Amino acid sequence: MNILNKKKENILISNINKEIFQINITENKKIDYISFAKILASFSVVILHTNGKFWHFDYNIYKKYWISANIIECIFYFAVPIFVLCIGATLLNFNERYGIIKYYKKRIVKVIIPLLGWTFLLYFYKVYFIKNLNKGKITFEFIWNLYYGHKVYGIFGSLHSFLLIYMIIPLLAYVEKSKKIKIYAYCFTGLLLCQAFFPYIITVFHLNLIWIYNINVGYLIYIFAGHIIHYYTFSKIKKIIIYCLGIFGLLIHIFGTQILTLKYKKIILFHKGYLNLPCILYSCSLFLFIKENSNLIFKFIHRKFIIKIGSLTIGPFFIHPPIIELSFKYFKIDGYSFIYRLFGGIIISIICFIITFFIKKIPIINYLVP
Repeated sequence: MNILNKKKENILISNINKEIFQINITENKKIDYISFAKILASFSVVILHTNGKFWHFDYNIYKKYWISANIIECIFYFAVPIFVLCIGATLLNFNERYGIIKYYKKRIVKVIIPLLGWTFLLYFYKVYFIKNLNKGKITFEFIWNLYYGHKVYGIFGSLHSFLLIYMIIPLLAYVEKSKKIKIYAYCFTGLLLCQAFFPYIITVFHLNLIWIYNINVGYLIYIFAGHIIHYYTFSKIKKIIIYCLGIFGLLIHIFGTQILTLKYKKIILFHKGYLNLPCILYSCSLFLFIKENSNLIFKFIHRKFIIKIGSLTIGPFFIHPPIIELSFKYFKIDGYSFIYRLFGGIIISIICFIITFFIKKIPIINYLVP
């Protein structure tokens, strides 16, 4: 009887292990589309910057470049929202996989260290190589303001905005009653320090320090949306409605911006902004579309290749600004050219991914692209 019972136990354990294995495979496949979403967002960031002539509106010659620039700008405007949606899809249940200490260790490695490293690396690049930034005396105040003042490249400011979101996520992830007081107290303290205490101290004592954390936490809308889209199964009717709203948001963004800009002969931002309705509708619907059609994507592009490239997406964010500068310095590039504004961004993105791939192979330096 004991032998039979042991056999039954072994069979049961084996079946349970198989079920767990199948669940893990399913979950991994479900996560894979996020890698593709990050790749798409990474390309979009670069294209938005090679399409920078959108912001140089000239009414006298706008037909030659600005209409196409506006369309490119609006179509690829989802870059930052998609990254935040991915955060919502992957981090709101982090406590099911590891604790809060490990959570912050990961954020330090994946965000703070690369941001610090690239800030100083690119500072020396701009001072000594490009020579378009004045050298400063290395003091605590200088280092602080270099990091928080976005003096190297202004686009790094978006990562600083994410840091406050990362602080709030534990409040959203831990929903057990026994932990509510602790998490609420943590978030209250963090917001109190960031939104009130430090700005107050800096003002009262007339400290010459830049403080940027009195920012809008509206990005939480994408955090919530990313989690819902990732875990909720939408009916066909709901998906159609969401896709229609997304198309509506994109069209409003394109034509609303064009009509108002041509009317007032300067760029009007009424329909723009990551927290504006058109962008929210468009970005969320696109994220859902990527999730629902990821299997079609993987039929054309191997899943492992997508995952591998998806692990490199932080590199292009930091690397593409100097490459854009160098391309103008050493090549005769027409910034108004449609070919450069669209396909130049794609080529520069590919170069950035290749550079990131090799940086990852170098010990210690690979901390720049975790």
